[in-house]
Amino acid sequence: MKYALLTDWHVHTEGFLNQIPQDECLYVWDSIEERGRKASEKYGAPYESDLEKVLSDANVQAVVIEAPTTSHKELILAAIAHGKHIFVDKPLTTNYADALEIKEALDNSDCRFVLSLESLISGSYRFVKEQIDAGTIGDVVSVYFRRAHSGVLNDWLPAYWYDQTQSGGGATLDLGCHGLAMLPYLCGKPVEVKAMMTQFGDKGIEDNSTTVMKFENKAIGTAFTSFMTNVGQNFLEVVGQQGSILVYGSPGDTEDTIMIQSEIDEKYKTKTMIDGSTLAEHPYPIAVFSQLVDDPSLPNPPEYGIDTAVELSWIIEQAYLNGGIN
Repeated sequence: MKYALLTDWHVHTEGFLNQIPQDECLYVWDSIEERGRKASEKYGAPYESDLEKVLSDANVQAVVIEAPTTSHKELILAAIAHGKHIFVDKPLTTNYADALEIKEALDNSDCRFVLSLESLISGSYRFVKEQIDAGTIGDVVSVYFRRAHSGVLNDWLPAYWYDQTQSGGGATLDLGCHGLAMLPYLCGKPVEVKAMMTQFGDKGIEDNSTTVMKFENKAIGTAFTSFMTNVGQNFLEVVGQQGSILVYGSPGDTEDTIMIQSEIDEKYKTKTMIDGSTLAEHPYPIAVFSQLVDDPSLPNPPEYGIDTAVELSWIIEQAYLNGGIN
């Protein structure tokens, strides 16, 4: 894949590009020249300040958008207009209307699209999804997902992370995307969203947040996210009418452990511990994107697709409309 990097704003940029070392970055574009030139040196591609020149180059197959969240819509629509395939860091947008506008443009194009939801590389979370779909624990009644870190507590996030004119929001929108996407991945279609947000630090954003969703199937999901704790391990609990599944740890952790019990499946009649590290991780979304660009016959995984991205933007909008910092 030959691509252009549209800014090095996001903290995940370097880690994601390390997942596609075989691909060629032809340009680094950025509206801020200093940042663009630094990224140009880092990634070994020329800096170009003229976005139109970048997108008009027929050699550029795709764009990797690691830009401020509030600039996603403008950049994505420009890329679609030039027929470029699109990888974008989460979230797609901060509101539903913009997400729908992007979807309409994408649906009327031949562009491939991937939203980065890297939690879904986890073999453990995929195992949970498989067990739910197989009916191992009966109908799901509750899901709880925690993802948190010490970004504000220990002050290691970049200062611009707290500028809502760039980020669009705080913990709920940023790190919280993982939980806000995980709940529908496991429970299906959300029909109602509410949130509670607090601010422990002095950064001007919510840094501690819980979002609750009601689903079409009557399940209730809870996503907790925080920038204010040294407890960095993820935690997932799924409760069904006939059993439960717990996952301790994070994608890539050697301590990732699953505990499952079922009243239906004889294999799990008693509490069973599974070493999550024995379950193969899936490729990172950006690696999936690279494969999609190189092979047009490959289907787009729905968990990273535009419908998932649009739904996530709706959830984010509802969380902020029905939440706010207290």
